[in-house]
Amino acid sequence: MPKPIAPPAPKPTATPPADRKPTATRELLLPDGSDHALRNLLYNLFTIGNRMEEVRRYMGSCIGITGPQFSLLMAVLELQGASGVSVGKIATYLHVAGTFVTAESAKLAQKEYLEKRTDLRDRRVSLLRVLPAGIKAIDSLLPEIQQINDTFFELESREGFDMLCRAADRLVDGSERVLSLIRHSGARSVGA
Repeated sequence: MPKPIAPPAPKPTATPPADRKPTATRELLLPDGSDHALRNLLYNLFTIGNRMEEVRRYMGSCIGITGPQFSLLMAVLELQGASGVSVGKIATYLHVAGTFVTAESAKLAQKEYLEKRTDLRDRRVSLLRVLPAGIKAIDSLLPEIQQINDTFFELESREGFDMLCRAADRLVDGSERVLSLIRHSGARSVGA
């Protein structure tokens, strides 16, 4: 398991030059007319994303798969029900392309972690189901997964968790709109 993360360092205070323009225009993103809180939030989100990716990579490596394959395996186990879950439903749930799910699920099938079969009701649809070897692999990690999630999401209340879930959903939706905007407007990808 990775080393425990040290408590957060004190946050620097911002005194931006008077001539620096804010990186947003919505007032709610500019407390006291400054974008410092927004910039701090963005840097925190980058850090969280990188750390979550590192954890996902680590968890996958423990059972001989990649980080994205680990997420795929966990999502299939969560959504498969009694008859399996479609490639399309997993792709939507994980916010990835169906071709990605198809390719990675084939690799997991080779490891005998997943079963991929045709839906008898609609032969165009492939259904995924976690096999006993996949369940055994996940079960071997479960105490560590629980500890990681409990530590990563040390929130003060259930209401705080619910608010975080709603905020994350809105950020995912907003990020999708931003990607559409930059793809269709020809905006340059120069970082946030």
